[in-house]
Amino acid sequence: MKIKKVLRVTGKVLLILLLLIVLLLLTTTIVYHIKLNKVEKQLQEAGYYNPVSVGDHSLNVYACGNENGQHTIIALAGFGDGEMFLGWRQMTAEIEQDNRLVFIDRAGYGLSDDTRQEMTPETVVEEYRTALKNSGIEAPYLLMGHSLGGLYATYWECNYPDEIEGVVFVDGTFCFEIPEEEQLGAGAAAKLIPVVETLGFAPFIIRSDYGRFLKMMSKEQEEQAIYLMSKTLGASASINEMDKIDLECDDVWKKMKPTDIPKCYIEATLAYRTKEDFINDGISAESLINVYVDPSMKDAGEDAIYEEALRMSEQRCTEWAEPYYEKLGNCKVVELPGDHVIFLDKPEKCSKIIKEFIDGLDS
Repeated sequence: MKIKKVLRVTGKVLLILLLLIVLLLLTTTIVYHIKLNKVEKQLQEAGYYNPVSVGDHSLNVYACGNENGQHTIIALAGFGDGEMFLGWRQMTAEIEQDNRLVFIDRAGYGLSDDTRQEMTPETVVEEYRTALKNSGIEAPYLLMGHSLGGLYATYWECNYPDEIEGVVFVDGTFCFEIPEEEQLGAGAAAKLIPVVETLGFAPFIIRSDYGRFLKMMSKEQEEQAIYLMSKTLGASASINEMDKIDLECDDVWKKMKPTDIPKCYIEATLAYRTKEDFINDGISAESLINVYVDPSMKDAGEDAIYEEALRMSEQRCTEWAEPYYEKLGNCKVVELPGDHVIFLDKPEKCSKIIKEFIDGLDS
């Protein structure tokens, strides 16, 4: 009898715990989507929302700066960066005084519609071009791509050189040969990330990873940025991108051909040359694990970790970066040691480099 009673009590406790978990998940889901809707409404009212049809869905095109400026700069977001028209502005504020700046959220990003289509470089670039055409924004363009946006910029300037007067890569994705057997897909993350986003946990992850960079914004914009990034990460289009990055890097590499278009590559994550470079930027040896250094070295000591990180950085420069720069053609590399989101990490220094490059186009 005592065993049956214990089982009944245990069953009731487990049921209560299950109900509490369900209630928690339901609450976080509802709160998240209410806040996301609020953020989207705020941005629409502030004038950031300008949907432009590219077929069966629309992309958001936000133009700012000097409409009659010297250059039309097209901003191409890195992976998951659905808030670029907010986060990039510390870097672009001075640039906008003399140039027109156009932020295009590709499918699934920011305020654009989501889609289940294949997000190949060809598809993405054609949608960028269609959105610009349908917005009445004419070439020539100066492309400015961060991270994965750099891959799309590479494809664009190689295939439509007559439209492009210059390219700025802000720690852009390198294109290089990746054998088919070594290409990695999104794996379990493709199923897990949308669930995490839908249940409302994505903002917590983004705050922990990027919160220190977003503090330069107002509280309202910081909240808007976090929720736009969360929404973007859960979109079908961005998951499709993530699943194909290795394939697309290899494909674009094979199709690349050098052009005479002036290019500037701001090299951030591979620009560290000494241990002191890391230390001066507040980068601990522990933080280099899984980024530059294999986890097996976690107990090797600080000096060994820094040394291995520098060795790996040099190896990646030799194997990935240098062949890519050469194949791009007419590419000036400017080293600016810092985080991959260098436009948030060191926006003023990025701005200075970009302005000098633009000034060079006009000289």
